[in-house]
Amino acid sequence: MTASTPPARPTVTVKQIADLLAWARSLSEQGPRLVDPGERAAFLKAKIDLLGRIADDDRLAPGGGA
Repeated sequence: MTASTPPARPTVTVKQIADLLAWARSLSEQGPRLVDPGERAAFLKAKIDLLGRIADDDRLAPGGGA
């Protein structure tokens, strides 16, 4: 019998995706010259984390659960 390994990172929610997209839109509306570099860096870090968690989600792989 094979034990199922829990995901290393929390599952991505629809709300997290929507929040990241809203944040991206907010930054886009400000324009690249007006966005605070610290906020841009925080957004990019959050985006990398979210996309990484999506990529790690076994449920999205062919033959995965759910």
